[in-house]
Amino acid sequence: MTFPASLMKVASASPGMTTIPQYGLAMRFQVTVDGLNLGAWSVCKGLKVKLSIKKVDSGGDYSTQRILPEKVEYDNITLERAVHPTQSKAVKRWLEARVKDWMNWNGSGNIYPGGTAIITLLGAQGTEVMSWNLTGVYPVSWSGPSLDATQSKVAIEALELAHQGFLNSN
Repeated sequence: MTFPASLMKVASASPGMTTIPQYGLAMRFQVTVDGLNLGAWSVCKGLKVKLSIKKVDSGGDYSTQRILPEKVEYDNITLERAVHPTQSKAVKRWLEARVKDWMNWNGSGNIYPGGTAIITLLGAQGTEVMSWNLTGVYPVSWSGPSLDATQSKVAIEALELAHQGFLNSN
């Protein structure tokens, strides 16, 4: 396999030798929410942004349309993995804290501002290749495994998060 020179790193130990670039592996990522490490997951769906535009006719100009930005929309993130003895308990504790925040709202005018989440993509050596910092994160749903003594399947949990974006300039 040939890699572009701009992606290659020259190995300092051996002159003339190059190393393969560090690409992100889709099966290696971890999630942190509100500073709490929720561990590794096997599936992350919905890491998507849609930039909506509006085409507008200019008065008297019939040859073109003006393109105006309209809105930025983000899909909900759905995470799935096998139930884990410590990481799944961390998810439960985080959800309990969010529900407590919501239920103990005292009418002071302060609403739950949404949390933060970081989805970190890792490379083959476990180093960060890229990350997405989500703002205004709200839990939407959690589902536990379907338990059936007649099946020999892995117990899967799923967590769905709504968020206000990851293209923030802050």
